[in-house]
This record gives sequence, structure tokens and C-alpha cells, in this order.
Amino acid sequence: FSSRRRHTRLQGDWSSDVCSSDLTNKKVVSRTDDERDFAEYVQKTYCSVVGDTPSLSDISNDIYYWSAVCISFIIREAGFAAKEFPLANAHSVFLRRFIKARKNGTANAKYWGYRLSETQSSPQVGDIIGCVRDSHVSYEEAQTYFDRTSHYPAHSDIVVARRTDAVDCIGGNVLDSVTRTTYSLDSGGLIANRSQRPFVVLRLRNTPDA
Repeated sequence: FSSRRRHTRLQGDWSSDVCSSDLTNKKVVSRTDDERDFAEYVQKTYCSVVGDTPSLSDISNDIYYWSAVCISFIIREAGFAAKEFPLANAHSVFLRRFIKARKNGTANAKYWGYRLSETQSSPQVGDIIGCVRDSHVSYEEAQTYFDRTSHYPAHSDIVVARRTDAVDCIGGNVLDSVTRTTYSLDSGGLIANRSQRPFVVLRLRNTPDA
């Protein structure tokens, strides 16, 4: 798949597949991992992508966080090869990889990571927004995670639609489900939401297939 085709497949129509959250506490959740059949779906569909086999209890009780494997599943279904995007059970694995790729100027990297303050970080469909998953970390402190090279608790969402003032994203294990979240944008097209502690946007690049 070319990056352009991947861009289209990452867009899609997710309206019937996910619950919604607009970061204003107006949230509607349909299926959650507290339901046995959905927990089984998470186990067989998402966790298996990286070879993990958590128990249904671990999934339901938030002992096993499945958000990263959900992103990995979506990326794989969009046509990315494992060498192009590391399938992982931790978001920091691919966030760190593509931040490093941008810093090193890796020409064939499928994503490059940008700080939220950079004009290039204006999110588009197919991009990935990375956040710090630690409620004790402030937005300002979260920005320092861009330069971290070891593991850290994180979350990420894939941008599936963009408007002038906002982007819609999907992510896993949010409210125990696959959830659509809307991030507002400022007048310059940069992410305005701070409550989720975002610190990086992985921009999908139009690179030739490896």
C-alpha cells in the first residue's frame, strides 16, 4: 500500500464502531470490556496482534491495558508491514521510534514525530496523537516526554477526520471501549486540548513503499 492508500484506509467510517467522547464529559459508550464477549473480542483480535494472551479478567479489570495493541491492529489492517510500524503493547514503543526518526531525518520512515508547538504538528487524517498517561503530570511537564528515550506510560489516538476547528480520533481502552475523541484546534490548526496531556503528533508521510 502507498502512504496515500493507507491515509484513506485510516480515515474510513467509524461512526457505528466506536463510542464517542468530545472531552467535554458528553460521552456515550456502547460496548465495554466488562462484557465477556467484548473482552473475548479484544483478546482474540487486538491482543493477538503482538502475541499477548491476557486473561479475560485482566482485560476487564484494567490489569492489561489494550490501547496500544488496538492501535497496532488498526495500523496492520491499514496495510503497514511490521518493519514499517512496530506492533507493540506499549504506545511509547512507536512514539519513541518515530520521534527518533524525525530527529535523525530517516527518509523512509512512515511517520515523523513533531512537538505540539511546531507548525508541522497540525494533525491530518492518518496521523497519531500521543499523550502522557499519568494524571499527576501537567501539560507543561508532558512536553518534556518528547525527548525521553526510555519507556513511559502513554496513550495514542489515530486521526480519522478533520474539520477547521477540530479533529476526530479513535483510540482503544478509553472508557473500557474503542472510543472516538474530538480534539479542538486553535486558529493555527494546532492542538488546543490540554486535559489529555498531548505532547507529540506523528505525521504520516508520503514515502515510497519499502
